[in-house]
Amino acid sequence: MLIVCKPDLPEADFQRVARKIELLSFPLRWARRAGRLVLLLERARGDQEEVRDLVSDPAIDYVLADPSEREIARTFARRDVLDLALASTGVLVAAALLGPLALYLGAPAGGRTTRGDIALGKADLIPVNGARTKLVHGEEYLVVRPEEGEFVALSATCPHSRVCLVEWDEKRRQVVCPCHRGVFDLQGNVISGPPPAPLRRREVVVRDGQIYVRGT
Repeated sequence: MLIVCKPDLPEADFQRVARKIELLSFPLRWARRAGRLVLLLERARGDQEEVRDLVSDPAIDYVLADPSEREIARTFARRDVLDLALASTGVLVAAALLGPLALYLGAPAGGRTTRGDIALGKADLIPVNGARTKLVHGEEYLVVRPEEGEFVALSATCPHSRVCLVEWDEKRRQVVCPCHRGVFDLQGNVISGPPPAPLRRREVVVRDGQIYVRGT
């Protein structure tokens, strides 16, 4: 069972969810994905009282009762995910969440300039026809360098599952979601697949070798 919380939870909601997690008595994992807390409950059943109490919490956005192996792998395999695997109960994960609370509430962020622009890193770290994903202020961005001197920044969270992150396919020169084969162009428009909406595109500027997206 994959449980996805609403994005950018207030501290009170976050702590309430963490204390409900503490009552769980079976293995689970957690990650932060695009500003959301994501829980994978192993061997959980919807008829268990503590599970019902957790999934019915108003801080929970949606639940996948039987997630695919690909959805699980995409959520927990990436190096930039805060991830904890447990061997016993929810007590350890609750302690991990409530202790360094800033790991979730204060997501790794790029610096803001006085103009309100958001820094995404050095331009020379992305090769021509390459891309990288950057987590900034709770939002994942896919930054693509399709040509020399050209950069495109798109929201990296697929609007179909809201858990999977899209990737740049260098051979096809398209943005793809590996979970359900959604395909997007560099404008963020859906070309094919199940995504119900385009990816949000942000205006990019490069100053002094740094990539920025315009503040909103």
